[in-house]
Amino acid sequence: MRLIRWLLIICVIALLAYAASPYVSFWQFTEAIRSGNAAAISSRVDFPAVRASLKRQLVARFARETSGHKRWSNLGPTLIDAIVDTYVTPDGIAALLSNPETLKNLKNPREFHFTLGKGVNWSKVKYAFFSGPRVFVVDRDGIKLRFHFTWSGWQLYDLDLGLTEEKR
Repeated sequence: MRLIRWLLIICVIALLAYAASPYVSFWQFTEAIRSGNAAAISSRVDFPAVRASLKRQLVARFARETSGHKRWSNLGPTLIDAIVDTYVTPDGIAALLSNPETLKNLKNPREFHFTLGKGVNWSKVKYAFFSGPRVFVVDRDGIKLRFHFTWSGWQLYDLDLGLTEEKR
């Protein structure tokens, strides 16, 4: 009977630690952005997944507005790759989180202004919760940051800026 009780206590403690781990990881992520620590940001971001996420959003956004332009089919993918490569870096992610309107209202690549993460207002977090056993979502003022659990911890894998939503 004692063995079962100890096993139950250990399981409850492990479950509580797992439930608290994404909140701790998100706090560490915000601290890395505030301090501008590129190595710490890099360890908490799955760059290939974020790159694919942003490309998908930008293609959807520009495809709506440029569906009738023949030049878009030649120039569009190159332009999107350049934009994504600019932002999918530790400094670029910090800049995106501090000013997401940069990509939402993108008109000209010369308008890129990197405001580093010190300007990120984390008090605008509306919610943070599990959306699956290994997926954790944070909504900060309309931006959804999705983290997934890997054996090395929680990593940002999707940065949903709401670019594909229709403007009202």
